[in-house]
Amino acid sequence: AGGIFNDFCHDIPTSLSSVVLKSMKISTLIKCVRGSPCSLNLNIKGTLSLDENIRGLEICSLSLDTQQSQCTNVRFARKKSKMFNGKKVQVQFNCIEVNVAQHIYVTMKTVPNYCEVKLSQEYYVEAGKFDYNVDRARKIISVNVSNFLRDQDYYVRLCHKWFTCEDIGAFAVIKGKESFKSVSLKYSQLLPCLCIEGWLVVPDARRIQLCPFENDTKVLWDNIVYNPATQTLAWEPACPVLVTVNLCRLMKSNDHCEDIQNSSKSSPEKVKYSRVDTHPRLCMK
Repeated sequence: AGGIFNDFCHDIPTSLSSVVLKSMKISTLIKCVRGSPCSLNLNIKGTLSLDENIRGLEICSLSLDTQQSQCTNVRFARKKSKMFNGKKVQVQFNCIEVNVAQHIYVTMKTVPNYCEVKLSQEYYVEAGKFDYNVDRARKIISVNVSNFLRDQDYYVRLCHKWFTCEDIGAFAVIKGKESFKSVSLKYSQLLPCLCIEGWLVVPDARRIQLCPFENDTKVLWDNIVYNPATQTLAWEPACPVLVTVNLCRLMKSNDHCEDIQNSSKSSPEKVKYSRVDTHPRLCMK
C-alpha cells in the first residue's frame, strides 16, 4: 500500500545507494482544461539514478492545515531499469491540485519503499510570479504578473523594506479577468530597499517580494549633511544598512583619506558627529 502515512519500508539492498534520489524542486503551475475552470497544481521535479531494484517513484503531499493527503506514482519497466542501470533521469509530477496559502509537506519515495531513500520538503503554496522593467528616465517600474488564476485579482505595489515593507504610495490592482497583466508604478528614487511586492486578493495570501536594487548602495551617501551653525556632521541612510562610518582627512599628497582616531561608529540608522571642525578636507567614509 502506498501513501504518505505508510511508514513501512524495506531494508535497502547493499547494491543500492541511499542517494539515488536527488534535488527535488517544487513550484506551482496553472493547469487549464477546456470546458473546466483552471486549477493551481504542484509542479514537482526530481532526479533519480535508475536501478534494477527500483520499480518506480511515489510522490505524496500532506496539507499541514487540513491533514489531507494526495499521492501519485510512476512505474518503470524492469527491462529499462536494468538496461540503463546507474543512468540519471529527470522525473516530473504535476497532477496534485492545491490552493493558495496552503502549507504542504511533500515526500518522494521509491517503489518499493526503501528505508532511508526518501526526499521531503515543506512548501508554502504561492501564486503570482512577476518580472519587471525599469525606465530610469521616467522613473517608472513596469511589472508583469503571471501564474495566477483568472478568477482572482492581484495586488502589486512598491515599498521600502525595513523591518516590514513600508508603503510609498505606488499601488495597482490587476484584475484576473483582464488579459493584460502589466502595471506601471512610479518611484521617486532607486534605493537598495525599494521592493516590488505582490499578493493575491484572497485571505491569508502570502506576499511575494522582489528587491532588485539591493546592490545600488552608492546613492545612500547622498544624505550627508553638515550644519555649520551647530558644527554637526550627520548621515541618515534612506534604507536600513549596517555600516561602519569613519571621519577622515583627505591627504593632498596621494588623495588618501586618513582615518581620524576614535571616530568610528557603526549603525543601521543615523550617524552623527558633534563639534566637528570645518577643515575643508574633512570627509566621511
